[in-house]
Amino acid sequence: MASKLLEHKGVVSAVGEKLVEVEFVTESACANCKAKGLCGVDEGNKRFVTVYEPMAEYYSVGEEVMIGVSEQMGMKAAVYAYIIPFFILLGALLLTLKLGWSEVTAGLSSLGFMCLYYIVLWFFRHRLEKDIVFKIRKI
Repeated sequence: MASKLLEHKGVVSAVGEKLVEVEFVTESACANCKAKGLCGVDEGNKRFVTVYEPMAEYYSVGEEVMIGVSEQMGMKAAVYAYIIPFFILLGALLLTLKLGWSEVTAGLSSLGFMCLYYIVLWFFRHRLEKDIVFKIRKI
């Protein structure tokens, strides 16, 4: 069974050799949600995605396209961005408090561990780019 794609409409902003850069505006389906500012979905912000496409020469700048990622890859990205950092923060906080550190020191060190995680994630971004693959199709 093929997995569903999470898709966004976008506009081709650049075309290179086997690469297509797409600009899209994030849109939220949560217009009435009271927590929409906290979830990380910035409605109306422009984003750019570079998509590997062997047939890139068939796309032109200004063309409307749909870009998408499978639900499974979307979940993987959410785990890397939200779930793992949450457990790092919680684990580091509980561990440092158990070691007898003050609450301020424990809180700041927990944030430091999270920053360290994001730095490590940034160093491995090229590997993650190979795991989380975007698809592109003409409208």
